[in-house]
Amino acid sequence: MTDHHHHSSLGIVSLLIAVFGAVFLAGLVIAASIIATSAPVESEGALQGISLVGVELLFLMALQLVAAGMGIASLRRPGERRLLGLLGTVTSTMVIALAMVLALAGYLA
Repeated sequence: MTDHHHHSSLGIVSLLIAVFGAVFLAGLVIAASIIATSAPVESEGALQGISLVGVELLFLMALQLVAAGMGIASLRRPGERRLLGLLGTVTSTMVIALAMVLALAGYLA
């Protein structure tokens, strides 16, 4: 590629993973609230459902760290547009922060 102003593939992948993560987190919040409201507090099903949400949350966090890393890597590459890498890094960081706030507030854990 002779054009030095092409979008970074790392930046594109970073942004896609981050956006997927944001949607996935929204789904987790909805699932956790359905589990919490539909099942009695003492039942085993609710606990299993919530622990499953916890595992998915850890998976989500790991994925977002990968997205942030790719975004940062794309920002460091010379001669490529940085917009998508920046968006991917910012989005994944926001998803991680939001997931941590929700987990600490007790919505997901």
